[in-house]
Amino acid sequence: NAKFRYRPYPIGLAKPIFDEESYKILVETFPSDEILVQHPFRNQSGGYNKYALNEKVTAYHQYLETHPIWAAFYLSIKNAQFPEFILAMLRSHGITVAPSPKWTCRFEFAGMPADGGMIAPHTDIPSKAVTLIFSMLKPGEWDPAWGGGTDVLRPLDSSKPLESYQVPLDQFETVSSYAYTPNQCVIFVKNDVSWHSVGPMTGPAGQMRRTLTLNIERGKA
Repeated sequence: NAKFRYRPYPIGLAKPIFDEESYKILVETFPSDEILVQHPFRNQSGGYNKYALNEKVTAYHQYLETHPIWAAFYLSIKNAQFPEFILAMLRSHGITVAPSPKWTCRFEFAGMPADGGMIAPHTDIPSKAVTLIFSMLKPGEWDPAWGGGTDVLRPLDSSKPLESYQVPLDQFETVSSYAYTPNQCVIFVKNDVSWHSVGPMTGPAGQMRRTLTLNIERGKA
């Protein structure tokens, strides 16, 4: 049930993703804001300010060990068939991803504070081929007026060389925006023009924009 747009790069939205009961359990067992805050990930230039649990930290694996539904999710995306499933889905929408000798998958639990949280314009690192951003929130938990959507951007001057996280938002036009709503997934393919951003958000302190970010990446054979 994914619906895609193709300009300025392939990006789409699928909703719903999980059945109602599974989604409820995943949201209820998502790492608490307190756990996420213990693991800040900040870009040195100030390009983003977020919290995340990913495979690089021991706490991530400890969390999977104590939450069977997330351990099962982890195993399902590590299955070699998972990236092929996603790539086949993209092909069914006329989107071809450049081949790789090997595909790898990983996901992280992520959160950004509603009061000023943001991710500056960027295109993602070259190893990422496909990104899937799952919203993790309860119905009615988030006010759309706070922002938090994934914004699709186009540079105002395409002749200028641009560096991810270094260019102000006012150097882009917002082509479209995918609002942050429950049980959905924003899917996009990385290329040289896959500029996107989030925020800055204008919500109250104590609220967190929680997402599950899954990447399909090119690996070595």
